[in-house]
Amino acid sequence: MAGLWQLDRVSAIARDAAESAASGAGLPLTQWLGRMIVETAAAEGVMIAPEPPRPAPAPVTSMPPLTSRAAPPPTPQRNGYDPLPRPAAAPIPLRPVPTPVPQAASYAAPVSNTSTMDAATLLLPPSVFDLGNVGTRHGETDAPEALVAAIAREGVRQPILVRRKPGDEGRYEIIAGRRRWRAARRLGLTQIAAVVANFADPEAVLASLTENLAVGDLSPIDEARAYLRLMTEFSLDPRDVSAATGRDIAHIVRTLRLMGLPPKLKELVSSGRLTRNHAYALLDAPDPERAAEQMLAEQSGVDEALRRIASLPGMERRS
Repeated sequence: MAGLWQLDRVSAIARDAAESAASGAGLPLTQWLGRMIVETAAAEGVMIAPEPPRPAPAPVTSMPPLTSRAAPPPTPQRNGYDPLPRPAAAPIPLRPVPTPVPQAASYAAPVSNTSTMDAATLLLPPSVFDLGNVGTRHGETDAPEALVAAIAREGVRQPILVRRKPGDEGRYEIIAGRRRWRAARRLGLTQIAAVVANFADPEAVLASLTENLAVGDLSPIDEARAYLRLMTEFSLDPRDVSAATGRDIAHIVRTLRLMGLPPKLKELVSSGRLTRNHAYALLDAPDPERAAEQMLAEQSGVDEALRRIASLPGMERRS
């Protein structure tokens, strides 16, 4: 399994963190990553194997304390608290409304001993937001047409989640809601609602991941990248990631294995041309790229694809 690991699509920060951890353990990077997954699976009694299709996840309403080397950030509050000081763009505080707080803004994150948390929902022009590096989705450059049409009819019903950019007064980094922001820009909206929260990097990545998992259309490869970053760059315990996202250890282990696919196959999974279960099956194929071509040519389900792959010369699956 270690030979399948590919880190070409992981951020440089996450890759450096993984290499540092591997060096400290006196192991090659791929061997360290493989051991991390195997030991985590063994500790939880998990057999690494394809999982059946799972229903759409329910929204996560809380996040337990995280285990990280850095001091965690304070607790974001619900709508209706005193707004943050207004930046130069003159944001307009919204009145509290009797609707649920957006998923990504409802976490009970640990409170820092060194700062005071304050959060507010503000109306801000789309021009004051930047993408930053804590978002979970990769490779998207535009909003889905269905979302653009929905916002054109109804407006941005769920505020985006953002944080202030240090040292850049009046600007904000998007944590969750990039597609809503892109749709608002396309439609020429002059203001959109945003929940401004004081998240540090680990909580920001986790908030982005949790909201996108709740939406239910996050690419398995983007999900795997987020897990890898949380457990390497931020040194979060897999059990804490599991509790915060509502995904069990078995699911996280299987998803992390997808980082071992060759880059071409990760692109096929990210685009939706190959399913998550197809990707799990490819991990066990001696020639995964050839197996993927067979799957695409046959447009078959996982079981049928595996039977056809096994029948090809030189494609016997490993025991």
